[in-house]
Amino acid sequence: MNVRVFKKDIDFMIDEFLSDALISLNFSHDEEKENQIMGLVNEAIDLRNDIYHQINHPDKENIKAYFNKLHKDFFSGLDKTYDKLSAVVNSEAKKAE
Repeated sequence: MNVRVFKKDIDFMIDEFLSDALISLNFSHDEEKENQIMGLVNEAIDLRNDIYHQINHPDKENIKAYFNKLHKDFFSGLDKTYDKLSAVVNSEAKKAE
């Protein structure tokens, strides 16, 4: 795995999440939901910064296993953040019905 490509993938995926979150924020009319969405935006940015820090300071012993684990950690963290965003948006949609 190329580190440069991995960093580009991280930036792309975080940008996509931010785009989805900001679109959801635009359609939200509840201040509590807006605060939850902004919290998720901050969580995604923190995830990106944490993964970048780990990329820039790798474990020197088993580099391949380290980056494989980091790759899995990033995507599982992003998946959890998307799940939280979906829960916020779906709770608002149910409230509107």
